[in-house]
Amino acid sequence: MTAYDAYLAARLLAASGRTDTDAVTTADMDAAADIAGADRPSSGHDRQAVRLALDTITQPWSL
Repeated sequence: MTAYDAYLAARLLAASGRTDTDAVTTADMDAAADIAGADRPSSGHDRQAVRLALDTITQPWSL
């Protein structure tokens, strides 16, 4: 899984209202990746990349 695949899956999760990274399951990530046309997360590192991308998309930035 590339960083772009993780971003695509996270973007789809966010669009479907799944913004709580603690509540997103492996099945959610697999389905989002399939729909987005991205590789499925195949390891814990890949799933963490999706969670980090989801946090980046959904959390407000503060400087």
